Amino acid sequence: MFKNHALIFYYHKINSYSFNALAGAIDADTDLADIPIGIAFTADELREQISEALENHSRAAAAFSIMTCQFEEAARLIRRLRGEYGGRLIILAGGPHVTARPQEVLRAGADIVFRGEAENSFPRVLKAIFQRTDCAAVQSADAPADLDRTFSFSPERGMFGPIEITRGCAFACRFCQTSQIFGVRLRHRSVEKIVRQAESLRSINRKVVRLLSPNAFSYGSPDGRKLNLDAIRGLLAALRESLSTDGRIIFAHFPSEARPEHITHDTLSLLDEFADNDEIVIGAQSGSQRMLDACGRAHTAQDVISAVARARKHGYKIIVDFMFGLPGENDADRRESLSVMKEIVDMGARIHPHIFAPLPQTAFANEPSGRILPFFLNAMDQFRERGAIYGSADGFAIIS
Repeated sequence: MFKNHALIFYYHKINSYSFNALAGAIDADTDLADIPIGIAFTADELREQISEALENHSRAAAAFSIMTCQFEEAARLIRRLRGEYGGRLIILAGGPHVTARPQEVLRAGADIVFRGEAENSFPRVLKAIFQRTDCAAVQSADAPADLDRTFSFSPERGMFGPIEITRGCAFACRFCQTSQIFGVRLRHRSVEKIVRQAESLRSINRKVVRLLSPNAFSYGSPDGRKLNLDAIRGLLAALRESLSTDGRIIFAHFPSEARPEHITHDTLSLLDEFADNDEIVIGAQSGSQRMLDACGRAHTAQDVISAVARARKHGYKIIVDFMFGLPGENDADRRESLSVMKEIVDMGARIHPHIFAPLPQTAFANEPSGRILPFFLNAMDQFRERGAIYGSADGFAIIS
């Protein structure tokens, strides 16, 4: 119905999962199933594809997904596109920053912005655009998306990624937007639909199945806090049966992580039995109990140490996330945090360091950005010499 219209995703690598989910939602809409989707990985590619599209069509739509750390760059590009193509180009934008500050993105030149989840609203708006029907500039999220209605990606369009198994987070940590955007009540994709997606990957000889969740072991939990071991077992066993020995199941690793208090003998035994990764990612964020409490983490520093010890006994390599420059952090907190880092590095863990960045909608939104003091820089250099740092070349990643 809309195959003669042009839609282009600005497919930045850190936004790809969002676009994969939108493509899955488009595939589920019979009116839009035949619309071609262009994928641009750079600003130059985006401009080239827009120019080509407008040679054959009267208008085209370009879609952005924007995190706070990307906003300034995205705004410059949007302004440039608006100046070059005028009203023939419809600019759509969604993502965490847009959800929190939609008017700011509209002022930058976007035509329509999406707040929150867009699996329901994005296909509806696309049809309105291509039918030349008016629609509001700000699209608020509808009822929470039904995860069983759509795929996490689009096999037909060659847009692949992890399978999202759970959406939402019960903990609402004060530095994180996840609970603000997706809620504190968890939604779980059914085992049947997860297996169907895994089988779609296997059918095209993609053998690695990664499972995506804000907290890996929250799958099936009614409140996101209490483990549902039967549900986790049911999911992993069904995937293992479907994939046989040819497929690889990656769970509790990138792009997900596990909370330290959920690293138990039982959960590790499930990984031993069904999963294929030999490494686990654990979210700690600090080794200072005062800072953990201030962030609303709802676990202890000892939980982190115990989690690493248990996982190492099961033979797993470990990556542990820590955040630097948290609001209110003092020298005593830094010493405590470094002490925990040293202890778990001695056990064989690697540290994945992040710099605190204030994000809109969060409790820490108005706090200053974190700084890395020489105290920590020297320690990270020593860890790096031991091969105990995971992440970017300079050792630090920006939380976004």
